[in-house]
Amino acid sequence: MQVILINPPADQLSQNLECEGIQNLHISTSDYHIYQSIKRYNESSTLSIEFSKTAQTSVVASPKLAIVFLPREKPFLEYLLGNCVSMLKPGDTLWLLGENVAGIKSAGKKLAQIAGSVSKLDSARHCSLLEAIIDCPTTDAVKNAQLAKRDFEFKFNKQNWNFTTLPGVFSYGRMDPASHMLLESISAQPVKGHVLDFACGCGVIGLCAQSLQTDMQLDLLDVNAMALASTTINIQNNQIDAINIKVLASDAYSAIENRYDAIISNPPFHRHVKQTLEVSEQLITQAPHFLNSAGELRIVANRHLPYLEIFRKTFRRVNILS
Repeated sequence: MQVILINPPADQLSQNLECEGIQNLHISTSDYHIYQSIKRYNESSTLSIEFSKTAQTSVVASPKLAIVFLPREKPFLEYLLGNCVSMLKPGDTLWLLGENVAGIKSAGKKLAQIAGSVSKLDSARHCSLLEAIIDCPTTDAVKNAQLAKRDFEFKFNKQNWNFTTLPGVFSYGRMDPASHMLLESISAQPVKGHVLDFACGCGVIGLCAQSLQTDMQLDLLDVNAMALASTTINIQNNQIDAINIKVLASDAYSAIENRYDAIISNPPFHRHVKQTLEVSEQLITQAPHFLNSAGELRIVANRHLPYLEIFRKTFRRVNILS
């Protein structure tokens, strides 16, 4: 039986399933951290795994069972379910698994809208496992889920900008106030040279910063395939010359080999449903290894987060710009 895991956690579930005799196992994840972690767990395995914004039907030969792990963002769940149902045939099975506190109950209602009737298979450890047998999915519901995206517009550097955000991307459908604050800082004190936009999201900070310094060499980095796809769309939407721009999939600095004159970021403090400073701490504490002499790290963050203390332990000079 062909089984596909969609959006699984970074654990050894795939190994356990193979030990149970499931051989035709495929994993699709939009999270580069999970992609790298699962590959490490399965170095000696023939497990099929892809890093993509959606499971590729050319890779997955008509799965009989698709297991979707509940994401944090409701629009991304709808997107995952729509793409998943489009791969399945009548009679195939879809399981949806997640924590009760993460909203599995309301997620079941969304699954019913897209796939048909839903039943609860199991409930334990504050989690629930839901099942839908694919009947005749509502074509409009599937299509709407697959095409879900939101745009926002704003003005910066005397230009009108239009940005597209795909489901699962930070600040979906809106300009984040903290990102706007960072751009105001960059407008007053531009960053120059070779610049890294760390956790770039839809690319709004880095792309707007480059408009102030058109000779800037810009790298845009994110762990999320949906963010990288959004960034690529926005380079095209805003007719930006991409000759000096790279869009990189990376788990923190894992894919970085360069040194930069500046690193800019509105860093994440969540990984899936849990709040964590892990990525932000890596951003700050490892930054000196990726900065040129006199290079700067400039971030924006909520006041309650303890970044200032981490900065002062890492850098000799720290300024609060605003």
